[in-house]
Amino acid sequence: MKKTIKNPFAHFRIAVAMAFALILLVAIVLFIYGKRNSFIIINGSYNAGLDYFFQYITVLGDGLIYVPIVLYCIIFNKRYLVPVVAGIIICTFLTHFLKRVVFPNELRPINLELENVIIHKIKGVPIHRIHSFPSGHTSTAFTMALLLANIVKRKIWVFLLPVIAFLVGYSRVYLGQHFVTDVCAGMLIGIVSAYLSLLIYRSYLNKITNKEPDVRSEIEKML
Repeated sequence: MKKTIKNPFAHFRIAVAMAFALILLVAIVLFIYGKRNSFIIINGSYNAGLDYFFQYITVLGDGLIYVPIVLYCIIFNKRYLVPVVAGIIICTFLTHFLKRVVFPNELRPINLELENVIIHKIKGVPIHRIHSFPSGHTSTAFTMALLLANIVKRKIWVFLLPVIAFLVGYSRVYLGQHFVTDVCAGMLIGIVSAYLSLLIYRSYLNKITNKEPDVRSEIEKML
């Protein structure tokens, strides 16, 4: 008789509910202020402390963030490499397909300067001009945050990780790199990428459990 393991989505469900609550907040801002004005408000609300904070927290959405996460899985939980690698591949594909195929000429906020809009810029932070939609940093941050929420068993992280990912998205607008619409799309890509990668993970766990009955209890402890 075929064995199946228990659902590996317990922590993910809470984290994704938090992520959707944050998306709702972003959608409300967009509905009230629109794409252009929401950017101007966020980018224009700056001070030296926020400049310092956001230019560093934005790094958490950089592709390099994959390195410590992969190393963590290799050292502490090799099986979780499956959803992490799947998440990296799915997130990268969806983001760049939209950015370079579907919306290849989408202009970034810096082009608003042609309309005499003053853009707050931080010295040493390069500003890009095209490939605005969606925000790759945001999609990366949310994909990894939701996957980590499912592997880190302390419930506080289930709430904190989506908030940290949200701050990464906010930083992209604050730094003048993206519109709020780009960030919203990145958040959705992160949710979809994490969900699909966990489906792959569940299928993988079911297969190895059926082949190796002795690892069933070990897998259930992981979940």
